Amino acid sequence: MKDIIIKMCSLLLLITVTNSCVDDEYLIEENPNEISETNFWRNLSETNQGLNAVYQTLLNPAIINKIAEILRSDMGYPGYGRPVPQNTEDFYLHTYNGSTNEISNKWTANYQGIFRANQVIEALNRLENFGNDEAEWTSQMAQARYFRGLFHYYLYSSFNEGSIIIRDAVPVTSDDFSKPLSSAQEVLQFIREDLEYAYAKLYKKGEYPSNDASRVTAGAAGTILGTSYLQELDYTNAMPYFEDVINNHGYELEDDMSKLFTNAGEFNKESIFEINFTNDNVRIDLPPWDGESGTNWLNQQTSNTRGAVGPAWIAYAYKTEPMDPLDSRNYYDDPITGTTLRNVPLRASAMIAIVEDNQTTYYLDGTVSEYQRFHGTAWGFAWWKKYTNHDILAREGDLPGGAPYSSKNVTLNRLADVLLMQAECKIKTGATDQALNLINNVRKRWGLALLGIQGADLSHTYDDVMYTSESLMQHLMRVEKPLEMAIEGHAIRQQDFQRWKISENYSFTNRLQELSNETYYGVNYQFVNANGQTITRGNFPSLEAVQPSGAHIVVDYEYNTSALNYNESLHGNYPIPFSELNSNPNIN
Repeated sequence: MKDIIIKMCSLLLLITVTNSCVDDEYLIEENPNEISETNFWRNLSETNQGLNAVYQTLLNPAIINKIAEILRSDMGYPGYGRPVPQNTEDFYLHTYNGSTNEISNKWTANYQGIFRANQVIEALNRLENFGNDEAEWTSQMAQARYFRGLFHYYLYSSFNEGSIIIRDAVPVTSDDFSKPLSSAQEVLQFIREDLEYAYAKLYKKGEYPSNDASRVTAGAAGTILGTSYLQELDYTNAMPYFEDVINNHGYELEDDMSKLFTNAGEFNKESIFEINFTNDNVRIDLPPWDGESGTNWLNQQTSNTRGAVGPAWIAYAYKTEPMDPLDSRNYYDDPITGTTLRNVPLRASAMIAIVEDNQTTYYLDGTVSEYQRFHGTAWGFAWWKKYTNHDILAREGDLPGGAPYSSKNVTLNRLADVLLMQAECKIKTGATDQALNLINNVRKRWGLALLGIQGADLSHTYDDVMYTSESLMQHLMRVEKPLEMAIEGHAIRQQDFQRWKISENYSFTNRLQELSNETYYGVNYQFVNANGQTITRGNFPSLEAVQPSGAHIVVDYEYNTSALNYNESLHGNYPIPFSELNSNPNIN
C-alpha cells in the first residue's frame, strides 16, 4: 500500500491555495503567520501539516506541465489524426507565448509551492519549544528548503534563461509582492544554498523513522544539485553528487520487469523521488484537472484521442534496438517454433505499446498486438505506457470516477537518469571506459546488446565497436538518453538540448530538422494469436525504414510544421508570462 502523506486536517484550510489560472493568486491568500499564529504553527505537528500542503502542491499538473513538455519535445504526436492531427496543439506546433495558459499556470503553480514552503520555513524558525525532537525539526526544515529550492529550479530551468523572481520569504509589503527579476546566477546560487542544506540534513532512502517512502530524501537533493552543475557544463562539480547518489543512498536498477512503469513498481528500488498519488485520497466529487481531486489524468492524456502519443521515430527506434541473444529473457516458448526470440526488446515492452509486441499482455485482455488502437491514418503507431494503468485495468474508463481519476504515481527522478548523466560527465572528462560501463549497466537491465569490444566477458553480447568520446556521446544523445528517459521527469528532453546546443553544437533546431527529413513507411502487420489464428492488422500500423514493394503509407510529416515554426530564441525557454509583466511594476 502506498504511504499516505497528504491527508489534510481541517486546520489546513488556513494555508490551502486554490489552483487557478489567476496569476499571483498565491500572493493573495490569507497569511496564517499574520492572522492566526495563536491557533496554528504552534508545534511540529502543525508545521508538518503545513509541510504536507507543500507536498500537495506537486499534485497540480502545472508544476511539471507534462503533456505540454512531451508535445514541445520530439516525444509526442498530438493524438488522433494522420497526416493532419485532429487537434491543434500550441506546444507541438511551437506557437506558444507569454499568454499561453500552460505557461502562466506553471509560473503560478511553482510560486504557489514556494509560498507554502516559505510558510513552513518561517514557522519552524519561530518555534521556540519543540521538546527533544530536534531531529524532526531538522527533517522538516530540510524538506521545506528542498522544495523551495526545487520549485525555484523548475522555474529557473524553464523561464527567461534562468532570470526569475527569488521569493525567499512570505510577502508582506507591496514591495515584497512585486519583486524584480534576479539574474540567473543569483537565482542559481539561491537554489544551491537551499539544496545543499537539504542534501546535508535530509534522511537517505529508507531512513525516515515513519518508513514513509514518499518523503523526499538526500538522494533527491543530490540529484538536482548534480543536474544543476551538469547544465552549466561543470562536469567536475557534478560528478561527486552523482557518484554519491549512485553508490551511497541505497538505490539499485530495478530488474523486475513487473515493477517497471507499473502500479506495482511505485517506490521501487530504482526510484529516487515520485509524486505520490493514493487511492485513499481520491476525491471523485472534485474535478480531476488541477490535482485537487488527489489524482492525475496523464493516463487519459497518453491513451486517448487528445494528448500525446508516441511519434513514428521513437516507435521504430524502440523496436529495432539489438537484443542480446545470450540473455534468456529475450526468448519465449512458441507453440509452433519452440524457443523463439522476442519480437521487440524488453525496454520497448516496458515503456511503449507497439503493434509488434505479441509477447506482452496489455490492458489485461490479450497482447499488445491485439490492441485495436493502432492505425496508420488515425491513431498512429505507439502508445506510451509510463502513466497508464495498462497493468491493472481492462480500460482506463474502469477507474472509479472515470478515466481522468488515476492515482498512479509520477516518477520525477530515478537511478537510470543519474547513471546516464554521470556517463555524460565521464565522456566529457575523458573517462570513456567508465562511461561505457555506466551505459552498459542500464542496457544490461533490459537485455540489450552491450556497447564496446567483446573482450573476456562471454556471458553478454557486445556490438564490437571501439567507441571514442565523440561517438559515445552521439550514442548517448541519439539513443540511450531519449529511449531510457522518454517523457519522464521535469522537462528532461528540453534541458538536454539546452545543454547539448552548447557542448555539442546539437540544438533542438537541429533535431527538428533531422526529424522533418526522416521518412518511415507504414505496413500491415501479421501475427499469430493465442488460439493459433493468423491475424492481419490492416491500416498500416507497423513501421519500416526502407520503402517496401507492397502496400504501404508514407510517414514523413510529423515534424515538418514544428521544424518550420521553432525559433530557439522564442521557444528554447518559456517567456515571463504576460500576466506577471502586466501586474508587476518592477519588471520591464
